[in-house]
Amino acid sequence: MFCPQCGNQLPDGSAFCGKCGAKLGAAAPAPAASARGSAAAAPAAFRAPSAAGPFPPLRIAAIAMAAVALLFALMPWFSTSSAAVTASGYASGGADLVAGLTGADVSLPEFKESYSVFQFGELAATATTYLDAEAQIADAMEAAEVAASGRARAISLSEPQGSRKPAEALFMAMVCWAASCLVVVAGAVCALVTRGRNGLVLGIGAGLLAAVSLAWAFGSYGVLESAGLAVSGGATNAIVCGAASIAVIVCVLVSRQAKA
Repeated sequence: MFCPQCGNQLPDGSAFCGKCGAKLGAAAPAPAASARGSAAAAPAAFRAPSAAGPFPPLRIAAIAMAAVALLFALMPWFSTSSAAVTASGYASGGADLVAGLTGADVSLPEFKESYSVFQFGELAATATTYLDAEAQIADAMEAAEVAASGRARAISLSEPQGSRKPAEALFMAMVCWAASCLVVVAGAVCALVTRGRNGLVLGIGAGLLAAVSLAWAFGSYGVLESAGLAVSGGATNAIVCGAASIAVIVCVLVSRQAKA
């Protein structure tokens, strides 16, 4: 290399000229340092998207169990007894025969073998029809006995006794079921959107669904079972739905404790 001031030949890499003392390009390596700084800053910028953190495994488990709970919430929660199905088939056939012979508007519905919760309105209407008919027959028989014995009769024919409880249980279960399922779906969507950081709505929905399903399985179902319309132990799907909902609550609570 040569000195730019005096033209003296110098060894390559010299910082000063030995003849005139001129300072040569010693500050040139500075860009390399800035390049190293930018290179060091690049990984930091690259790591920035991970600030949101990974999806908590327990929240993933909670969403998965919520999906299981919703699956069993849509499956049949009521199994009709074979006696009720057979009797309703005979009654419906007899009513159709009478209607065909007399031209009267007579019809009786038939029970299905099983019902999902969103079919509880149909089940309530069918059950009420037969329970009302049964109560009216029993009432008429008692009236005949009273007339034969000459005793005063205190029961009114206008309102059959004890035939409304099954329908009330069915409608209440259907309304509560629909509300709890909507809250569970909203909670699962919220948990997915926030990458598991917000599981409160999911936990509340799971609690409601657990209460509805288990209350139906161990409470309201027994009302229809005692009336001879339900199969004993036929609320298995409701019990599984309740168990899955409880698992959702446990996952949400444990993950919140771990986060705290």
